[in-house]
Amino acid sequence: VMSADQVAHGKPHPDVFLAAARDAGVSPARCIVIEDAPAGIEAARRAGMRSLAVRTTHPRLEGDWTATTLDLLPRDFFDHIFND
Repeated sequence: VMSADQVAHGKPHPDVFLAAARDAGVSPARCIVIEDAPAGIEAARRAGMRSLAVRTTHPRLEGDWTATTLDLLPRDFFDHIFND
């Protein structure tokens, strides 16, 4: 768990996502940010991470992938995107 309180700058700065990746020992390029807000999508882009935009509160939100709600994703969604 990582929050903006633990880093110098909150979203749209990438600090929180980069700190989470560092703590998990994962390269930012291997991370996917799931976000429902423009600032989070921008922070993911700045961190060098791919993003899944969930359009629950912002119907025009754009990420590398988009979904209206998470329950509409195929069950193997993450398997496919990490095997690209």
